[in-house]
Amino acid sequence: MNENLERFLRYVKIDTQSNSESDTIPSASKELNLTRLLQKELSEMGIDSEIDEYGILYGHLDGEDDLEPIGLNSHVDTAEELSGANVNPRIVKNYDGGVIKLNDTYSMSPEEFPSLKKQIGNDLVVTDGNTLLGADDKAGVAVIMSVLAYYKSHPEVKHHPIRFAFTVDEEIGRGPLHFDTKKFGATFAYTVDGADSEEVSYENFNAAHADIIIHGVTVHPGEAKDKMVNAASLAAIFDTYLPEKARPQYTEGREGFVHLIEMSGTCDEAKMHYIIRDHDAKKLEALMNSFEEAKERLLKQFPAAKIELTLEKDYRNMKEVIDKDPRCVDHILKTFKLLNIEPWINPIRGGTDGAGFTFQGCPTPNLGTGSYNHHGRFEYLSVQEFERMILIVKTLLSAEVK
Repeated sequence: MNENLERFLRYVKIDTQSNSESDTIPSASKELNLTRLLQKELSEMGIDSEIDEYGILYGHLDGEDDLEPIGLNSHVDTAEELSGANVNPRIVKNYDGGVIKLNDTYSMSPEEFPSLKKQIGNDLVVTDGNTLLGADDKAGVAVIMSVLAYYKSHPEVKHHPIRFAFTVDEEIGRGPLHFDTKKFGATFAYTVDGADSEEVSYENFNAAHADIIIHGVTVHPGEAKDKMVNAASLAAIFDTYLPEKARPQYTEGREGFVHLIEMSGTCDEAKMHYIIRDHDAKKLEALMNSFEEAKERLLKQFPAAKIELTLEKDYRNMKEVIDKDPRCVDHILKTFKLLNIEPWINPIRGGTDGAGFTFQGCPTPNLGTGSYNHHGRFEYLSVQEFERMILIVKTLLSAEVK
C-alpha cells in the first residue's frame, strides 16, 4: 500500500462529524482532532501552518516568485446523515463489476449505483455498512497533503507558490463564514471536494430556505364542525400548493427545486422547513415567490388560520463572479489538456465552500476526489481515481501550467 492511500485510511478513522445543533465554532471539537494531526504531519514535512480561533488551518509552501499563488482547500468534517465514528474501511482489489457485500444487511451493485460500472478493474475502498466512509472530504484532504508532501520532498521541481486551507463545518454550511481570503493569500484556488476525477465545477446552486409556522384552531373533535382548523393538515395541504415537479426526485442538471427537509405538527401548530435551490437567480426568486402564493392560497381557503412565513437567501452561484474573471477555469483546462484528459464541466447540484470564497474575492472552482456516494454507507473511494486526482492537482501547481 502506498503512502497516499495510507494517509487517506488514517484520516477516515478519525471521527469528525459536524453538528448543526451546536452554536460553537467549530460545531464539534472532535473536528480539531484531524486538524491537529494535519498540522503535526505538516510540521514533520517542514511546512509551517497555523490553526486560527475558528479551527481553520492555513499554510503555504513557497514556489516560483514570478508565478501567481494558487490555493487548495478541503474540509475535515463529515456529514450528519450517518455516523463517522468507528469507520472500518475495506479494500476491494480489482473490482469485477459485481455486487459488493458490505455486511449481512447491506450490499451495493452497479444497477443501484451506476458509477461502479466504470470502476471495473480498479481497487475500491468501501465501508463495512455501518458508517459512512468519510471520503467527503477526507479524500480531498489526503489529495492535498499528498501533493504537499511531493513538492516538499522534491525541491528541484518548480511550482507555483501554494496556499492551502482545511476548513471545518462545511457539511452544515458554515465553512466560509470565518474564512479569511487575505490570510489565505491565493490569486485563485480549487476546492478538492467533488466526485469524478474528470469533473470541473464552477457553477453551484443559488440557495434559500423557507420556514413556515401554521397556527390552527383547536377544539374538542366532538364539537369541531365549522370550528376546528387542524394545523398539521394544513401543513400537508401547503406542500401540495408548491410546484409539484420542482422536487429533488424529479430534477437534474440545472433544474431547481424546493425540498421539504423537516415537518412536525399538531392540530394547534405545525412547522415546516424547506431548502430552495436553482442555478438561475431569477428562477430562484420564482420558487421563493411560490411560497408566498401558497400562503395566500391557504389563508383564502382557511381564513381562521395564522401562517408565519420566513424566506431567506443563503448563498449564490459562483459562476456570476468567475464569468468575469475566468483565470481559474482557464488554468485547470490547461492542466487537463497537458495531461490529455477530457474534462467534464458539470454544475454542482449543491453548495461548496468555494462559492463563499469566490464571493470573498478568491475564485474557487470545485474539483473531484475519486470518491462517490457521499453521505451514506454506500460511499466508496476509487484508488486509481484518487491517485489520478493527486496527479491533476500536482500538475495544476507545476510551473509548466502558467
